[in-house]
Amino acid sequence: MDLSITVNGITFPNPFLLGSGPPGTNARVIAKSYDAGWGGAVAKTVSLESAKVVNVVPRYGKLRSRTSGEVIGFENIELISDRPIDVWLEEFRQVKKDYPKHILIASIMEEYEKSRWQELTRMVQDTGVDAFELNFSCPHGMTERRMGSEMGEQRQTLRTSKSLRSLLYAAAPWASRLSTRSFR
Repeated sequence: MDLSITVNGITFPNPFLLGSGPPGTNARVIAKSYDAGWGGAVAKTVSLESAKVVNVVPRYGKLRSRTSGEVIGFENIELISDRPIDVWLEEFRQVKKDYPKHILIASIMEEYEKSRWQELTRMVQDTGVDAFELNFSCPHGMTERRMGSEMGEQRQTLRTSKSLRSLLYAAAPWASRLSTRSFR
């Protein structure tokens, strides 16, 4: 049975896509997801300087019911990738070589500086990824560096990031995650 689907000109082998986070932590894990039948994956969010990323341990928190206190799930409290960008670039190339029909979306996040976003986009685009997720909403996105939700929740920053998004659109036009907060 053909489950392929086309979204904004990108054809997925099926509509099942892993979101950015631990399921897209490296090429080996992404390859396993493709082998298990997933149609695409959003790789863990990358930036130019992984040395500035210091992840916590443990990386999951218990999600408890507000009424009973019972554990009802877990939440990821992991930051963006702490792996070097050069490693990611090689892994993006390898994943696209090994799985050319599967969709690979690169999630990128950078400090509030247009040239850094453009540099990162160019580097990642050259690997052959199918699309970008411009991460403006991650609450664990290193807000002290004006990254992640810090970009998506600040009015002036969001205006600039929308302008930035339009500049990057030609590179890989599909995915962009924005903050859901409204401004009043």
